[in-house]
Amino acid sequence: MHSTPHPAAPGPASGEPRKRRTSRFGPDRFRVGDAIMVLAYVVLFVAGAAALLTLIPGFTQAFTTGETAAAAVNFIVYAVLFTGAMIMAFPTLAHSFRTFAYHPWAKAFMVPGAWVANLVVTTIVIVSLGGAVKSENQLAIEGMTTSVPFPTMLVMAVVMGPFVEEYVFRHLLIGKLSRKVNVWVCVVISIVLFAGMHFLGSGSFDPTAAIPYVSLGAVISVAYVLSGKSLAYSYLIHLLNNLIALTVAYFLLPLVPGA
Repeated sequence: MHSTPHPAAPGPASGEPRKRRTSRFGPDRFRVGDAIMVLAYVVLFVAGAAALLTLIPGFTQAFTTGETAAAAVNFIVYAVLFTGAMIMAFPTLAHSFRTFAYHPWAKAFMVPGAWVANLVVTTIVIVSLGGAVKSENQLAIEGMTTSVPFPTMLVMAVVMGPFVEEYVFRHLLIGKLSRKVNVWVCVVISIVLFAGMHFLGSGSFDPTAAIPYVSLGAVISVAYVLSGKSLAYSYLIHLLNNLIALTVAYFLLPLVPGA
C-alpha cells in the first residue's frame, strides 16, 4: 500500500512578488488633532504668535531680565504643545519603546552612538568651512543659562522641546506623510524644515549656522526610519543631544575663558 503524500504547505506562487514588510511602529493616518497641532506649532513659532504673551499687562515686569521673560514664554508654549503632542501620540510613543525588544544592546548602544556620529560629522564639516557660526536659537539658549535655573531649562529643552519636535518632524512629517509619499523624500523634507526652524531669525543667513541642525536632523531621521519608525527611539536620541548640550552650556562653558 502506498501512502498518500500530504499536500505542500501553502505559500506564494512562483514568481509572485513578496509583500513589502510594514513598519513595526508605523503611525496611523493623519487626524484632525494632528492638523490642529501643526497649525498651533506654525502660528506660535513660525509666525511668532508666542511673543504676544509679552503684551499681557505686567507679564514682562514679573521677571528680572529679558532672558527670563523669554524663557517663560517658551516654557508656556512648549507646555501647551507638549500636552497636545502627548495626547495625540502617547499610544504610539509607548508602543514604540518595544524597539528595544529587537537587538536591545545594539539599539541601546546606538542612542549615544548616533549622538557621537552627529558630533563627529558636524565638527568635520564646520572645521572644513572655517569655523562655527552660532544660530539665534543657540545664542538665546546660552543667554538664558545666566538667568534661568538649570531645572527649568531641563524640563523645557530636554523633556518637552524634543518630544514636540519629534512629534512634528518625525512622527508626522516622516511617519504619517510616508503613507502617501516615498519615505526618503519625507526624510529630506523633515531635515530641511527641522534645520530651518532652528535657523530661523539668525539674521546672518550664514549656512554654517544651520550645519549642526542639518546633521542632527539627518541622524535622527535616519535612525527613526531604520528603527521601524520608532518615535521613542528618535525622542531618546534628541533628548540625549539636548541634555549634553545643556549640561555643557551650564557647567562647562562658564569655566572656559572668553567663551
